[in-house]
Amino acid sequence: MNYGKTIPGLKINGEAAPYAVVNEREIRAAAGIMFLLGSMAFAYVFFTKDFSPIYILVPVFWLDFFLKTLFQPHYSIFGWPASILVKNQEPEYVGAIQKRFAWSIGLALASIMLIFAVGMGVRGWLPFSICSICLFFMWMESSLGICVGCKIYSFLLQKNILKRPAIQPVCPGGTCSLKQKRN
Repeated sequence: MNYGKTIPGLKINGEAAPYAVVNEREIRAAAGIMFLLGSMAFAYVFFTKDFSPIYILVPVFWLDFFLKTLFQPHYSIFGWPASILVKNQEPEYVGAIQKRFAWSIGLALASIMLIFAVGMGVRGWLPFSICSICLFFMWMESSLGICVGCKIYSFLLQKNILKRPAIQPVCPGGTCSLKQKRN
C-alpha cells in the first residue's frame, strides 16, 4: 500500500514530483484544530486541576495520529473538518514520507500520555512536559508552517541514521528539504 497519493505529472517548485504527496494546507488546518482543542483542554486542566478533559482528548488525539500514521491522512479524525475548511484553496503538495515520520512522533507522544496520564493517572511534570511539547509542535505547524518532525527527519537523514529515499520529496516551504546526491 502506498502512503499518500502520487499525482501523475505533478510539479512542485518547477520540478517533477513522482513521489507520494499530501496536501500541506489540510495538514496545517488539522494541526490548528488540534492545537485549539489541546490548548483549551490544557488551560482548563491547568487552572481547575480537573483532569477529565484528558480522558477524552488524549485517546482522540492518539486515534487521530494512529489512523494517519498507520493508514492514510484522509482517515484522520481532524483531517475531515480540515479538508472542508480549505476545500476552496489550491492544494499545496509536499512529500508524504516526512509528514508520516512527524506524525509517528505525535503518535509516540500521545501513546506516552495514553499510558501514563490516562491509564496510570500520572500527574505533574511528565504529562505537563509532553503536552507542552505536543502543543508547541502543533503551533509551529499550524501558525508558522514549520514541521518540527520533518526537520527531525531531515536531520536524521543528514546524519545517516535513517536511510535516504531514492527520490527526495519536497518539504513544506523548503524548510527541511535535502539536496539530491549527485553521482
